[in-house]
Amino acid sequence: MEKKATSAGTRRRPARPVVQIPDTNFTEANVNHDTDTLVYAIGGLGEVGKNMYCIEHNDEIVIIDCGVLFPEDDLLGIDYVIPDYSYLVKNQSKIKALIITHGHEDHIGGIPFFLQQVHLKEIYAPRFAKYLIEKKLEEHRLTKSCKIIEINGDSRIDTKYFHIGFFNTVHSIPDSLGVLINTPNGRIVETGDFKFDLTPIGQQSDYQKMAYIGQVGVTLLMSDSTNSSVPGFSISERRVAQAIMEQVRRTPGRLLVSTFASNVNRLNQILMAAVACNRKVAVFGRSMENVLEIGRKVGFIKIKDSDFISGNDLNTLPPNRICIVCTGSQGEPMAALSRIANGTHKYLHIIPGDTVLFSSNPIPGNGVSVSAVINQLTKVGANVVTNSPLTSYHTTGHAPQEEQKLMLNL
Repeated sequence: MEKKATSAGTRRRPARPVVQIPDTNFTEANVNHDTDTLVYAIGGLGEVGKNMYCIEHNDEIVIIDCGVLFPEDDLLGIDYVIPDYSYLVKNQSKIKALIITHGHEDHIGGIPFFLQQVHLKEIYAPRFAKYLIEKKLEEHRLTKSCKIIEINGDSRIDTKYFHIGFFNTVHSIPDSLGVLINTPNGRIVETGDFKFDLTPIGQQSDYQKMAYIGQVGVTLLMSDSTNSSVPGFSISERRVAQAIMEQVRRTPGRLLVSTFASNVNRLNQILMAAVACNRKVAVFGRSMENVLEIGRKVGFIKIKDSDFISGNDLNTLPPNRICIVCTGSQGEPMAALSRIANGTHKYLHIIPGDTVLFSSNPIPGNGVSVSAVINQLTKVGANVVTNSPLTSYHTTGHAPQEEQKLMLNL
C-alpha cells in the first residue's frame, strides 16, 4: 500500500504531496552482519528514478545518491515518488556518508525528504550538484540541516571499513563522478550516469583512472544501464553544438528553444549560438532560471548581463534579434512552452513565423504530451523543428551498447 508524505513548502508555490513507495523486497536472511558486505538498492533498479544505493559492512553504511521518481499518469496530483527510507531511518546511526554522483533530480531530488526523516551531518557532492542541493535545501527551509562538502575526481573519503575514491565521467550535466568503494570483501565501482564522448563540451572522462582501477581488479561493477538496449555509439555534444548554431543562424524570425533545464552545457551552447548570431536572450521557466543562475555563478556560462532581456523587452527588438530559451521540452502542462503554446503565458504568445526548436528527445512515457504541445504550436502558426537522425539537435547522456562495452573493457 502506498504511503503518502507531504513535502516541505517552498517560497514560490504551496507544498504538493509526494508518494513514498515501501520496499517489499529487502530481506536479511542468511546475512552475517559482522563479516559480510551488503550491497542493496533502496530505489533505482528497474526504473528511471529514485536512485539510492547502499553499501553496508558491520556498523557502517555508505549511501550513493538520493533521487526521486517523476510520477506517471496513474498518480494524479503527485509531484514526486520517493523510496521507503524506513530501513535507513532505523539504522541511521550507521550512516557514515551520503555521496552524490551528479546533480540530476533522479539522484538529488529526494534529499529534502530524506533529511526530514534522517539526521545527517554531511553530504558529499561534486561542485555543480552542491550548488543545486543548496538551492533545493533553501527552498525547503532546510539550509542548516546538513553540511554539503564539495568533492571531485581527486577526493577521498575514509571510514573504518570503507575507502572511497572518485573518477570523472561525461554526462549531460557538469561535474559527474563515478565512485570506487574499497570494502573488506572487495572493490565496488558505481559508475553513476555516464557516456563516452571523444569531443565533449567540458571535462573529459578519466580513461586512465578507469583503466587503472580495472587493472587492480573490480569485484562488483554497478553500471548505468539506461541505454543498454540501444545499439551503437551516441553522437558527440560538439556535433549538437554545431547543429544548433546552424539552426540559429538560418532562422529568419524569433527562435524559441526548449531543452532539459539541467543540461547546463546544452543551455550554454544555445546561449553562445544566440549571442554569436546577434540575438538577445530571454529565459523562461523556474528550473531553467535556477540552472542559469548557478551555471553563471560557477563559471560554466559566461554570457554577459547585456546579452539577456526580460519578458517586458520582447516587443522592443525585431524578431530576428530574439532567442527565447524555455522549459517544457517534455510536454509538462505547467512548463513555459506549454503555456506559450496555449496562449496563457504572461509575456509571450506565438506569432506566425516563429520557429520552435526541441533540443531534446521525449522521455519514454512523455511522447503523447510532447506531441500535443507540438500540435498546438503548429496550430497557432509556429514552425516546429524536432531532433532526428538527420538533424542532431540532441544527444543522450547515457551510454548505448558500444559505450557500455568500453566501460566493461576498461
